[in-house]
Amino acid sequence: MKTSIKLFLMLFAIMAFGQKHTVEGEIHAVKEAGLHRIPVPHNLRSYATRNLRDIRIWDTKGSQVPYFIQPAMSYKSTKVSDFTEFPVISSARITDSIATYIFQNPDKTIKQAVFLIANYQGTKSYRLEGSNDQNQWFGIVNNGKLDQLSHPKETSVYKVINFPLCAYKYLKVVFNDKQSLPINLLKIGKATAETVTIMPIAMDKIPVKAIAFSEENKKTEIHINFDRLEVINEIRIDIVSPELYSRNATLYAIREREVKRNIESYKQVLTTFSIRSDKDLVFDISTITEKELYLEIENKDNPKLQINSIQFMQEPLYLVAALNAQNTYKVTAGNTALNVPDYDISEVTNTLKSNLPIAEISSVTYVQAKTKEKAEISFWQQPWFMWCCIGLAALIISYYAFNLIKDLNKK
Repeated sequence: MKTSIKLFLMLFAIMAFGQKHTVEGEIHAVKEAGLHRIPVPHNLRSYATRNLRDIRIWDTKGSQVPYFIQPAMSYKSTKVSDFTEFPVISSARITDSIATYIFQNPDKTIKQAVFLIANYQGTKSYRLEGSNDQNQWFGIVNNGKLDQLSHPKETSVYKVINFPLCAYKYLKVVFNDKQSLPINLLKIGKATAETVTIMPIAMDKIPVKAIAFSEENKKTEIHINFDRLEVINEIRIDIVSPELYSRNATLYAIREREVKRNIESYKQVLTTFSIRSDKDLVFDISTITEKELYLEIENKDNPKLQINSIQFMQEPLYLVAALNAQNTYKVTAGNTALNVPDYDISEVTNTLKSNLPIAEISSVTYVQAKTKEKAEISFWQQPWFMWCCIGLAALIISYYAFNLIKDLNKK
């Protein structure tokens, strides 16, 4: 029994503290201590779980370094014209708590408002309520969020707020200032708004393992294989000829399902789009995670498209962590048993961190899982030995029982 308990405790310790990650990289020493943006390289991300819950940063002492994940964002500027200001009836602010603005709806119905906000580095949470008498208020937006609250050239920025269509005479926006500094809301109104991307996202290219073309039934079918499951956000196609074309394309994956106790394959459509010579051949798609894909292009009676290349792109992600100068760190991923870490850093950092210094992950290597040598088992621990003992004990018991019954019969 003691031996069994020891073996169990050793197995538990190995499971709890053993090295289970499959990929690791290094963060070289940074020049200055403080927050840094750490791009997640493709060769590390492809081994991580889809939601990146298994990524960990370790210092030289083996302690975890808190971080949070920041998606790459393009800066979007909102241009407005024909701005009409709403009457602001009242505004109030409770220090380190909330800021409240009540404005009047001049129209019968409303589903959008435009805020003019002084430049602010950070994000801001808010809720929106409606009322007809300013006494009883009803919820419209429970947990809204404003981001990208600074303009690179102006001192203020317009933010368009969309919400469910309503007919309240008065609306109240309440900003949460408990964990962030207050914003300066200059005006509230309505306008004709246009969102313009000033700084687009620089996408990461995903390496393709193999790609094959086939022509059948007036269709071009392209079979794409990746080394591992890949997160895909965009497709780019380079077409050489013909000069003019307009084709429908379908991106799909092969799935399996059980039908009447039989397993059959079927096509699952992931997205559809139109390939046109008068449009950019860059196609944004909803995030998909696949290892094998098929792209089908309908040619009808037209000549097939001469495709020079197809590229699959991925939106970059960043880890934001506080690093010490002259220290090196290790980043690991691939342990699917880990849960999303619960760090404080995302709660107390109130900035978009768009201008933070970059710390690169390098020397990414795949860690081969170590197979433990099978422990030698003594002959008395073998199953056959146990069964022999049981059989011998049964024979001895049978012998004594037989003799006991024989003696009783004689008496």
